[in-house]
Amino acid sequence: MAATAASSLSYGIGGTQILWVPQGLLEQIVSTHSSYQTHHVDLQHLVNLISCIFQNAAVSSSKGVEQYAQLTDMINKLETVDGMHQALENIRNLSCEMSCCVSTMASSVDETTMQMLRRLKDYSWNAKVVLAMAAFACSVGESSMLVKHRNTDPIAMYVETLKGHRYTTTDFTVLERIGLFKAMIDVANTNLAFLAPSISRIPKEVHSIKDAIACFPTAAYKILRIVLQITSILSKKKDHFESTIQELNVLANEISHINNILQEKLTLCLRDAEKCTYEDITKRITKISISEFIDKIMHYVRIQGFENLRNKHLFFLISDLDISIDEIKVLNWLYQRNDQMYEIVWLPIIDLSTSYDVKRFWELKQLMKWSVAVEPTRVEADVVEFVKKEWHFIRQAIAVSMTSAGEVVCQNALPMLWTWGNTAFPFSDKTEQILWNSIDERHGWKLDLVLDDFIVPELRSWIENRTTFVCLFGGGDISWIQEFTEKVKYAAYAAGVTLKLVYVGKNKAKLGLSKTDLSRDINVIESEFRWRFWTKLESILHAKIRHGKTTTAYKTDVVIHEALKVVGHGGKGESWAVFSMGPDPMVTTDGETGLTIMSNYLNWRQDTTGLRFLEGVKHYKEVISRDVHGCIKVHLPVLGRVPGIMVCPDCSKVMDMFYTYRCCDE
Repeated sequence: MAATAASSLSYGIGGTQILWVPQGLLEQIVSTHSSYQTHHVDLQHLVNLISCIFQNAAVSSSKGVEQYAQLTDMINKLETVDGMHQALENIRNLSCEMSCCVSTMASSVDETTMQMLRRLKDYSWNAKVVLAMAAFACSVGESSMLVKHRNTDPIAMYVETLKGHRYTTTDFTVLERIGLFKAMIDVANTNLAFLAPSISRIPKEVHSIKDAIACFPTAAYKILRIVLQITSILSKKKDHFESTIQELNVLANEISHINNILQEKLTLCLRDAEKCTYEDITKRITKISISEFIDKIMHYVRIQGFENLRNKHLFFLISDLDISIDEIKVLNWLYQRNDQMYEIVWLPIIDLSTSYDVKRFWELKQLMKWSVAVEPTRVEADVVEFVKKEWHFIRQAIAVSMTSAGEVVCQNALPMLWTWGNTAFPFSDKTEQILWNSIDERHGWKLDLVLDDFIVPELRSWIENRTTFVCLFGGGDISWIQEFTEKVKYAAYAAGVTLKLVYVGKNKAKLGLSKTDLSRDINVIESEFRWRFWTKLESILHAKIRHGKTTTAYKTDVVIHEALKVVGHGGKGESWAVFSMGPDPMVTTDGETGLTIMSNYLNWRQDTTGLRFLEGVKHYKEVISRDVHGCIKVHLPVLGRVPGIMVCPDCSKVMDMFYTYRCCDE
């Protein structure tokens, strides 16, 4: 709508004239708004609470505790909503500003409206309306409470007198009867609807969303101004109140007309949202460069105001909302022990063509000890496209390691973090190569490579005590476990060594047996510790694949051979065992072979007691395993790129590779 030189506001009810303002005023309104909305909060809980307050206020008398049960539940839920603490503080300040306005001259309404807009500058225009309604509901709720208890509680009467309230007991029922409360709730719900993911993913150049965005500033201004006018009218004493019913009715109609205009625009936006599939969105995307991508990521970081990220090495965790709780717990543990060498920033990626689980997002965010760049719906479509095409993000979480200067040193540093922990900092390919070069390929299959003090706090003492025999095993066959552990206990006792039995389940997806299923002398690794063990093994394999160890060094690299066996058996839920003693290389067996070795201990025990026990296990395994080949099947998650050729650790044949599509863990 073209602006004219008119010097006063027009409140004509026909068409969209009610949203018209002079150009100069429009510029002032827009100037109160920050271009970076840094405050985001789920406002649905707040709208529910506003509605409940209005309903209770419209009841002519107090009905006791039962009346407030719903309110209590809503208030408790507010405390769990991320960002709500700041929103509630803003609501309290708005309520105070409203009170100050009504105590001064009517000419201050415009000035107070602008002041309220400036206070809410970091929220979207739609959120401003919801917060203003909440501030009004706060005042209504307080006044209603005083009115209902003035005859039963002297303190209520005293507070009412001090605050200058002079409402009759029918004031709020009048507001309900003329439809004022309903108009306010309707316009709050409409503004809330514009914040839905389905609307936010519509490209800004689409006409419907462009048209809606254009009217948001004046709509927000007009609604806030009307709320202030209503507050001023309600502050008048009883003898003046009766003559203002008509004025309140006019204001209620104005809110309804504004809401009708917004509703029409919302309908058009919803229609385009249904048409706007992910493919439609990606067609509009211009391919961005790595530097532009980093600039956009850092923009998200800046608008969130994370001062602690300045001049820091950043670790961008990129995942969807299916990232496992165990993965977050393990990463929390490593992050809190990194001596401030790096900071983690989560970039949540969702399917732009569908809505997302808001509750799940906030649950994950609260678990994380690090920063979240931005809410999922605010990640731009070209950023999502870049991550998927250039960095091969599919479903499994990846982590991009970036120096303080903005240089990407690794497109997925998670495997090296899972394998080496914080020792891998600064998470570059060069650092990883140095770490692997320090491991003897022929003799590097040792206990401290697959375990750490996060999984087993006693690990170091086990390794240092050379007479401690550690047996890791897995699988879900309880009869095999009972027989196997019985034979291992007997053999260890006969050999004069201290035995440590450690059960690590089937794999990270299949939990296996619990402590209650096994004997008390077995260390059962559970939850995030088990996830850590299996992910560590998978990460070792990913590293070996990336460094070309699957074909060129299959005869000499014992580490990849043995890791393949454990992951292969674990992936199928089969029984397996790994034997370790002190700092010596471990011995890996399938379940049947491990049971045979321990069952036949008396046949090979000569000269294998004490420190030579593991050597005897290894020798006897070689004797009974000649010309025996067990088929290996390995399932590895795709972390960025599809793995290359793999060679069987037993027969040295090139293994077949298949694609597996799985929606969730088994």
